[in-house]
Amino acid sequence: MTGWIIFGSILLVLILALVQSVTITAIYDKNPEVRIKILCFTIVKVPEDEKAKRKKAEKARKKAEKAAKKNGITEVRPTETTESAAGSAGTADTAENAPAEPDKNERKKAGHAGKPPKQKMKLPDISLDMIKDYIESASPPVKRLFKKIRIRDVYIDWVVGSGDAAVTALKYGGVCAALYPAFEWIDTYLDAKIKEINIEADFDAEKDDIFAYITLKLRISTALGCVIWLAFRVLKTYLKYNPAAGKKPKARPARVKAR
Repeated sequence: MTGWIIFGSILLVLILALVQSVTITAIYDKNPEVRIKILCFTIVKVPEDEKAKRKKAEKARKKAEKAAKKNGITEVRPTETTESAAGSAGTADTAENAPAEPDKNERKKAGHAGKPPKQKMKLPDISLDMIKDYIESASPPVKRLFKKIRIRDVYIDWVVGSGDAAVTALKYGGVCAALYPAFEWIDTYLDAKIKEINIEADFDAEKDDIFAYITLKLRISTALGCVIWLAFRVLKTYLKYNPAAGKKPKARPARVKAR
């Protein structure tokens, strides 16, 4: 009975974890920032906080000290004495009388002489039909993944400026022509809620002033399902063009012992 309770608890935790969403928040300003969170826990933050950087550096330092102690490495500063000087002089004399060692390239050639030559890897034959099949295999799960991404809290405030009135006007027209149709398409075909997109031209400004905020959400179970689906479809296409990879090697017949 206890085993079933433990199994049910683990299964419940897994289900609750899979139905949660990964939240990606991106902010573009003077200090751009990206955060990836699950529930209230921040998994990734770029750039890192100074406190987190100090903790990571301290952890790496302690790890290096522990490894040094484990290996018995201690700093030893050599001091030159009369005996060491005499020893070095003696070694210099013996080095002059010793036979010359073979060149480094000669030793390398001699070492590789007995080794078999490396066989060059042959690249598989790639055709347009193969590329087309791979793209067709990957398209359904990738499309489903993008459709399941929920885009929230989109806010863009872009003040266009360049220091030149003519250039500012041209840049303003290009930004409007690029952003408005793009977000119109996103709002039509994706699950998006756009709060505000404000684009202005400031003919006195020397450069652009941009502030952007966006939040993306994706359920973990959806992402995992799309990845598994994609892997199976790509594997099926791979086996189509490499049938030998899916065949099991034949079992060797058992040897009959001589009586």
